Amino acid sequence: MASDTIERMIVSCGSSAGQLTALLLSSIVLLSFGAKFQITEAASSRQRPGDVNDVGSYFAIEVEDGALRTPDLITKYGYPVESHEATGADGYIISLTRIPPKKPRHRTPMLLVHGLLASSADFLIIGPNNSLAYLLADRDYDVWLADMRGNRYSQGHTRLNSSSPEYWDFSWHEMGYYDLPAAIDYILRQTGARQLNYIGHSQGTTVFFVMASSRPEYNEKIAHMYALSPAVCLKRVRSPPVRWLLQHVFALKDLFDAFGVQQFLPHTSSQYEMSRILCPLNDPNNICMQVVSMTVGPNPDMTDMTAMQVLTGHDPAGASVKQLLHYAQLQRSGKFRQFDYGRRNNTERYSHWNPPAYNLSAVTAPVTIFYAVNDWLIDPRDVVRFSRLLTKPPTMHLVEDENFNHLDFTMAKNARSMVYERILSDLEQRERSNLIL
Repeated sequence: MASDTIERMIVSCGSSAGQLTALLLSSIVLLSFGAKFQITEAASSRQRPGDVNDVGSYFAIEVEDGALRTPDLITKYGYPVESHEATGADGYIISLTRIPPKKPRHRTPMLLVHGLLASSADFLIIGPNNSLAYLLADRDYDVWLADMRGNRYSQGHTRLNSSSPEYWDFSWHEMGYYDLPAAIDYILRQTGARQLNYIGHSQGTTVFFVMASSRPEYNEKIAHMYALSPAVCLKRVRSPPVRWLLQHVFALKDLFDAFGVQQFLPHTSSQYEMSRILCPLNDPNNICMQVVSMTVGPNPDMTDMTAMQVLTGHDPAGASVKQLLHYAQLQRSGKFRQFDYGRRNNTERYSHWNPPAYNLSAVTAPVTIFYAVNDWLIDPRDVVRFSRLLTKPPTMHLVEDENFNHLDFTMAKNARSMVYERILSDLEQRERSNLIL
């Protein structure tokens, strides 16, 4: 029955874009069940030619970086590293990775938060002198990398096991309401600082604005917030696979429910080996590149093949199905609001048949937004619309490269020159002006 359902979904796509959508859907189904069907060592060694992944990189990185965990990546490139945990009020345990400064000279620590299906490694993948976390560490900032609940690094809980359905009953609302406050309080206690700087990419911005609007007291703990491609208004998603997925996400949820699957694209030990087989570096048009381009927007000139393959060892890093459902609701309604459980359940939960909207007028922390023309997930028009909902007007930076896409904020060859240098310069200017106390 499940295979018939998948087949009907794929047949309904039609067109070349639909075929890629079908491919993405097939990949989602396979990867979601991949934890139960591991690739064997014999098959791996038999199918992977030794030379197809021997390609030079624009960055000072190696293909083997895809097999390393976040702390190991940091250690490999000569930086100190510490592992910490913060526990939210609802019992979820959040992993925090710290790159402590060699010469402490900044009062305000930095907190970097990843996007959907991603992890702390996203701020490290393109290596020293390029990745944002390393650039900040090189300037002696106290760098903290968070891993939100449900990804490969943060599946702990004070009483629930991650194998239980109850554990996965969360969306990005709980991340913003519980996880971020816990992480911020922990970092401020550890460092003795009064405030921190926050840098979020995609979902990393969603959870911030959940927190800043629903727990406004935390605005006082933010010196400055840098939003890279803010995922708050999603009405104009241009990615064909993602548009189709958002439109059919509830049918996909029925499929997952039938098999008892609560995780969406969980990280598996085999995914890196599979990607090295299916997506060789010497083929710039391999299936991984096609799917990524159709998802985030094409930008082949700024894409490094080695970095992209390293990425497949880290992402997808896992999420709950409910996270995706919440984004689908946001896209359909055009409103930034809490999870919609249906009229009857909403009334019981919220005392109203509609889920409550997040009060963005409560956001008082200073915000700088970076957005891109070729971002197929977060349309620039939606970013501008979102910016007008903030009572305190944010500083807006439209990336000058017209081909810059959603993933480029963490992966592009010119991410440093287009985005990171502006952040670093802004931080220095704020310190010189005594705006950061």
